[in-house]
Amino acid sequence: MSRLRRLAAYVPTLLLARRNVSRARARSALAVAAVVIGVVAIGAIGVGGEAFKQDQLEAYEGFGGTATVSPVFYPNEEEPNMNFSDAEVARMEQAAGGATLVPVVQPFGSLVRTPSGETVVTARVKGIENPGEFYETADGTVPENWRRSVVVGSRIASNNDIEPGDQMTVVVEGELERTFRVAAVLQPQGFADPLSADQSVFVPVSAFDDPAYGEVIVRVDPATGSVDEAATGIENEFNARRRTVEVDRVQQQREQFEASFETINRFLIGVGAISLLVAAVTIANTLLMSVIEREGEIGVMRAVGYGRGAVIRLLVAEATMLGVLGGAIGGPVALGIGASINALLVGDPLAFTPAGLRYVGVGLAFGVLTALVAGVYPAWTAANKRPAEAFD
Repeated sequence: MSRLRRLAAYVPTLLLARRNVSRARARSALAVAAVVIGVVAIGAIGVGGEAFKQDQLEAYEGFGGTATVSPVFYPNEEEPNMNFSDAEVARMEQAAGGATLVPVVQPFGSLVRTPSGETVVTARVKGIENPGEFYETADGTVPENWRRSVVVGSRIASNNDIEPGDQMTVVVEGELERTFRVAAVLQPQGFADPLSADQSVFVPVSAFDDPAYGEVIVRVDPATGSVDEAATGIENEFNARRRTVEVDRVQQQREQFEASFETINRFLIGVGAISLLVAAVTIANTLLMSVIEREGEIGVMRAVGYGRGAVIRLLVAEATMLGVLGGAIGGPVALGIGASINALLVGDPLAFTPAGLRYVGVGLAFGVLTALVAGVYPAWTAANKRPAEAFD
C-alpha cells in the first residue's frame, strides 16, 4: 500500500506538468522537435549503417574458406621472385593438406579487344585451369576441353555487350596474341572475390608457353576443413627461414571491414548525437522562460507548502515529458527511414538487425535522458527562490 501511495503522489505532479507544457505550445513544440531530430539522427544513422553493412557483407558470402597466396617482393634483390613455379605450387598443395589450389597466371602488358575491335581498358587477363570449378556461369558453359575459348566476367560482359559465341582478341606482350571464342559469362561475384572475376577475362593456362603463376588461390570447404590450417601449413613451409609468401585470408578482410565500418558508424552517430545537445539547450531555455513567466505561481506554491523537492519534481517532469514525446515521435520516424533504407539496400524493409534496433533504442534513451538532465538546472533555480522573491 505504501508503494501505491507514493506512486499516486506523482499523479498530480504529472497532470500539472502536462498542463504547464501545453500552456506554452510553441516553445514546447520546438523543444519536442529538437528531441525528434536527435532521436531520428541516431536511430536512422544506426539502422541505415547496419543495412549498408549487410549489403556489403553479402559480397563475402561463399569466400569464407578462401585465401590468396602471393610472393613477397623484395625490390633490393637482383632477381626478385615475382611468380611461383610449378614446383612451388606442388609444395603448396602438399603443405595445404588436401585444400584445393588454383594457380593463376597474371601476365603483364596484356589487353583485350572486343568483337568490334575496341580495347577494353579495364579488363584483366588471367589464366587458370578451369574457371567452372571456381565460379558459376550466368550464360553459356565452360567446355571440358577448355583450350580455344575464354570466360568473361559479368561487368566486362555487360559494359561491352559481350555474349557467349562472340570473338575476343587477347594480347599479351611478347607472349600471346590470339582470338578466342567467348564460352561463358560468369555470375557477378562482388568486390570480395580474390580473383576480381567481374573485371577479368580468363584464358586457358595452356595458351601460355611458359606459365608463371602470380598468385595461388587456396580453397577449403568450411564443412570439411579449415582454411586457417591450410594457410598456416603453407606459411610454415615457405616462411621457415625467410618470409617469401604472403597469405591473405578473405575472412580476415571481412573482419577488418566490419571493424572499420563499426568505427565509422559510431563516429557518424556521435555527430548525430550533437543534435541532442541542441535539444538540451532548447529544453533548458524553454523551462527557464517558463520559470520566469511563472515566478508568481511558483511563489504561491512555495507559500502554501510546496517544498523544494516538489518544485524540482514538477519541472523535471515537464522536461522529461518533452523528451518522452520527442522520443515517441522520433522512434517510429527513425524506424520508417530505416525500413526504406533496408528496402533499398537489402531488399527487405523489415530486415532490421539487433544492432540496428539497438541504435534506435539508444536514440530514444538518450533523447529522454538529455531532456531530463536539461530540466535539472531550471528546476534547481526555481526551487531555490524564496517565496517572497517571486513577488518582488
